[in-house]
Amino acid sequence: MVDKKSAAPFQVDIPRAQAGEYWRTMFDLIVLALRTDMTRVVTYMNGTESSGLAIPEIGVNQARHNLSHHNGDPAVLERLARSDAFIMEQFAYFLDALRSIHEGDEPLLDRTMVLCGSGMSYGHSHSNSNLPILLAGGRGLGLKHGQHLDYNRPHLAGEYSLSYDEWRALCGKPKDNEARLSNLLLTMLQKMDVNTPTFVDSLGPVSELT
Repeated sequence: MVDKKSAAPFQVDIPRAQAGEYWRTMFDLIVLALRTDMTRVVTYMNGTESSGLAIPEIGVNQARHNLSHHNGDPAVLERLARSDAFIMEQFAYFLDALRSIHEGDEPLLDRTMVLCGSGMSYGHSHSNSNLPILLAGGRGLGLKHGQHLDYNRPHLAGEYSLSYDEWRALCGKPKDNEARLSNLLLTMLQKMDVNTPTFVDSLGPVSELT
């Protein structure tokens, strides 16, 4: 038994100016909460829509919101791309941590669905269609991976090579109105044994994932 009077309080003080270490610490706490069954559902936003963190350790000193209003400037887009890549590296750290822990004969990652994405696809004009969404984990729940589902592609003529302006247009108005994020969320709910046939404006689960 732990003597509560003598136990040191848990205290980690990591400034947000060290963005990578800050995010990895948050991911470590999420993994700890899941592996100890303190909770089975976690939501985490790595920065608010208006003030996402700058990443000075890779030379990006602008906050996320400022980067998103790039107006097509190649220099700002380059910094935005480096910022995105760095954030995904931290996300990969989280997935690796879940994979390294086993519950019985399965990695914790296989028993956990992890949804990563953004509320904006083209931040400069606040476009929120054609969102970049990544679903990881859940293999033990029957999810299929190793694929990129692009619902615009069947509706585009010719080779799939879009100009910057063509891609930006899809962020405002995608080609497939039946490709809805709510379909993905419905799929996840059903895999969690939530017995519901619909979620918000969903049309059905994503068959390609199951």
